Amino acid sequence: MIRGRVGILASLAALSLLAGPVSSSGMEGYYVPGVDTGDVLMSVHIWGQVANPGTQQVPAGCDLVAALSAAGGPTSKASLDDIRMIVDGNETEYDLDAFLSGEGDSVPQLVPGTTIYVQESHSGWWRDAMTVAYTLLLTVNLVWVMSER
Repeated sequence: MIRGRVGILASLAALSLLAGPVSSSGMEGYYVPGVDTGDVLMSVHIWGQVANPGTQQVPAGCDLVAALSAAGGPTSKASLDDIRMIVDGNETEYDLDAFLSGEGDSVPQLVPGTTIYVQESHSGWWRDAMTVAYTLLLTVNLVWVMSER
């Protein structure tokens, strides 16, 4: 049994060498599952319109985009033009939509304990109302066609 574990550890070590370098910031390089890279992780809290809201463990020094990616990314109802970040009681807003279109400020770096809130888009209710109206219209049309026969 010990021989098997040594073989597995040796294989993982060889894979880590083949996979390439891993930077100390954890933002570059390659990762091999099961091999400790020595990356330092920090906790950030991500709420609102993301796929997996909650506390996420991200590499120290990561930026807002990496943290949102760790939370599964924004939902289709997310408003990316007014993301709120709270650090030590100070609230700031960031327009990620402008950055993604090439016009905004650089993406902010995060510190441990940052709280990020992704708001729901104001147009989300309009899309839901249109879906209900379309379904209702389709149902009325189907009833009308069936009654004509």
